Amino acid sequence: MRPLISFSTLALPQQQSLSGATAALGVALVALVAGFATDFNTAAGMATGAICVSIVDTPSPPSHKRAGFLLALVLCSVITLLTGLAAPYPWLMAPLITVFGFAAAMVTAHGKAALALCMAMILASIFTLGAEIHERGGALHHALLFVLGGTGYLIYGVVVAELLAKRHKRIALVGALRGLADYTREKAALYDPDEPLDRAYDRLIERQVTLMERVEAARNLLLRHIEDDAEHRLAAGLVALLDSFETVLSSQIDYALLRKAYGERGTPLPALRDIVLRLADRLEILAEEIAGHAPCPALDPLEADLEKLKSRSADLLAQAAAPDTEMGRAALELNAAFVRIGHAIAAVRRQQQAARDDAAAALQLSTVQVADFLPARPYGWRTMARHFRSNSPIFRYALRFSSAILAGYIISLLLQPWFHHGSWIMLTVAVIMRASYSATRQRQKDRLIGNLLGCVLAAVALQYLSDPWLLALAALSIGLSHAYAPVRYRVTAVAAAVMALLMMHFINPSSGNVLIERLVDTLIGALLAWGFSHLWPNWERAGLSDRGANLLRGLRKYARQALKQNPPDQTYRLARKDLFDAIADFAASLKRMPDEPGLGQVDLPRRRNFLSQSYRLMSHLAALHIVLRMRGREVDPQLLERLLGLHRHRLLDILGAPPPAIPEPPPQPLPDAELGSAPLLVVLQRRLLQAEQLATEIRQLSQPEAAVLTEALR
Repeated sequence: MRPLISFSTLALPQQQSLSGATAALGVALVALVAGFATDFNTAAGMATGAICVSIVDTPSPPSHKRAGFLLALVLCSVITLLTGLAAPYPWLMAPLITVFGFAAAMVTAHGKAALALCMAMILASIFTLGAEIHERGGALHHALLFVLGGTGYLIYGVVVAELLAKRHKRIALVGALRGLADYTREKAALYDPDEPLDRAYDRLIERQVTLMERVEAARNLLLRHIEDDAEHRLAAGLVALLDSFETVLSSQIDYALLRKAYGERGTPLPALRDIVLRLADRLEILAEEIAGHAPCPALDPLEADLEKLKSRSADLLAQAAAPDTEMGRAALELNAAFVRIGHAIAAVRRQQQAARDDAAAALQLSTVQVADFLPARPYGWRTMARHFRSNSPIFRYALRFSSAILAGYIISLLLQPWFHHGSWIMLTVAVIMRASYSATRQRQKDRLIGNLLGCVLAAVALQYLSDPWLLALAALSIGLSHAYAPVRYRVTAVAAAVMALLMMHFINPSSGNVLIERLVDTLIGALLAWGFSHLWPNWERAGLSDRGANLLRGLRKYARQALKQNPPDQTYRLARKDLFDAIADFAASLKRMPDEPGLGQVDLPRRRNFLSQSYRLMSHLAALHIVLRMRGREVDPQLLERLLGLHRHRLLDILGAPPPAIPEPPPQPLPDAELGSAPLLVVLQRRLLQAEQLATEIRQLSQPEAAVLTEALR
């Protein structure tokens, strides 16, 4: 039986640890200063403002934090004042809470970062309802304390953001490097004959999704405000990391053939796996070096061991002279494995140099216009305005969310003769409901379990601890809920339950023991969240064809650049980024789908196969690009362009590219005599034909996606 919370569940990335500690300390400082200057009740009121502003204190550039703090303070203060004034009048409060819920949900159009602002807006209203204000003067007083507390945290947060900006950058790069190390370890499993290939590819794609999430967070931090040499090295380290990832990715070969030929003990395959595992260990150690620990050892021993293994495999590699036999084709793949692993080691060496040497860092950054890779600034009004349409998932989510919040408020009114904290029903709805049904379902389970544990802990604390200790526990709970929210929601649910109970105790000390109310309200809120998740739902399967079409589009865009002799570096990198994002988006959506009801009409195995084959084609194209970059000068440029032009045209046609506006004659194949003029041309043609075979399989697996894309192109 799986434990409710295991020690592995409590493992926390450094970025979230620092973020949680920062938020907890800020709220505690605001409460302590207010407590010493005034009284305990005033400090509790100010703490509510500090808590709401602290929620948006997530790892981001200082300029983004300043904007987020100010927006949270203004919106939450207005919500607090209006809620306090309307609270005695249910006929006014009902439409108002609906508007607040709708607006908070629409804010999520700005992406994951805006989820924190959404929660802060709802929490501001719920805290005010929990204060049970019955007169206008009390509403104004509570709003004033809220503004003072929020302003206190804003000042603290801005100062700390500047002080910790470089540390957050370093932590972000360390996290991305560890993600690359994990990906490389999974890559080694492809050389293990005992590991099923399909399962190895599934795990590899999952690791890529995680890596891309960390890279996206690191981009937002590292590629902004690059001011000194240390920040230049960190930014260059991220650019070099993506090049290293591409090189590891490009080590795609025919693993099935390689396993069949060399899957026994004593063959090169286990040794290759060990070398890739050691390369992953080097990446982990490089992450430790950037974090400030011992330097990463040199990569020379890895290269030497690879060369020794290649020498010992000379007899096997000699069979590549007969490529028409199965053993000859296997020998070609084995040689390709040696070459590509060597490229991966060299790429990691360049990454080491970029992280250590200012000149190497400057050279790495000179080829990239970093502004093109930055995520859009959050909280743009135009972004939200684009979602005011009936087919927008965000608009539908806002309607479901606000309807559930309204239902929670009405039920809380009906329960008032018996329960006095019905606002917790709305809090439960707010933290559980997400735009995705599967995310809502998982959070429902975590919320129920977390609330049960949190209520028990809070009940014990309220029974045995004095108010100063309870305040310290509340600050600790704020830090834990803040830190674990992006990674372990069950822990966040436990800490948030403790925090909510303690804050309600401070805001309304006469409330008594509310343990039973909390449990009942949680159950009601969870049922509401589950029920309203079926109202005008946004099923993952409904958007999967669009994501598949976007993946096909990304493959075509990347193929156009990868199959050129000298593509513009910036254009190539942007095409690569778009494809990485499309792969990650499709994989994440596919992972969420099994939780949805009524999946009988969805062919999940075909979709998974489509994703797997798309990943293999991406790896294949990356390998071709690296070969062209490193060896393209060995052949006549005109012959090379004729070969590439022919297969680029055929590959794009297979992947469903629209015909050009001005028809062009199709490229002609190279005669055998010209093709045989250079061994590299023969190698390239074989790899290009393999890419076309993969593209054909992808096209056959992507009929719904191709139909969506064709319609979009009309």
